[in-house]
Amino acid sequence: MKILVVSDNHREEQILTEIVQKMGDQVDLMIHCGDSELAPDQEPMSNFKAVKGNNDYDLSYPNELVINAGQEQLYLTHGHLQRVNFSLTPLMLTGQEKNASIVCYGHTHQLGAAYDHQMLIINPGSISFPRGEYAKLGGTFAIIDAQPERFIVDYYNRQMEAVPELHCEFSRQK
Repeated sequence: MKILVVSDNHREEQILTEIVQKMGDQVDLMIHCGDSELAPDQEPMSNFKAVKGNNDYDLSYPNELVINAGQEQLYLTHGHLQRVNFSLTPLMLTGQEKNASIVCYGHTHQLGAAYDHQMLIINPGSISFPRGEYAKLGGTFAIIDAQPERFIVDYYNRQMEAVPELHCEFSRQK
């Protein structure tokens, strides 16, 4: 199963439209980790399973979602309510509580992927306002290839090009 993960476009509608047009048919599921600042029923957001970010005022997204997708259980949240700027422990504990195999979050605008406690924990970075070591890329999103024996994660830039140095694979521990 292939899952596209994007976050923090902050009203920039065009980049999401391009992602849907160019990548939508290559994945099984598209998720948005919040701060779209776009209405859930508006294009292109209607293509995404999405949660509410701290800037999604008066929008009807849930604060968190649990999605059963094939063999995977995804826990999706923006991260501000779990205070991910300070520690990932509350996020991981909630992921365990929800029996998640994949935990997706945003908020920090910094990409990252790790495998811990039998969960893939991933932040796609911000597609519009990236921060941190990879901010020079100008924005990122991720595609997870969830296989029975491993997770393969690739990050893409705004031109829909894979960033080879960010490719990572995680063996699932049983």
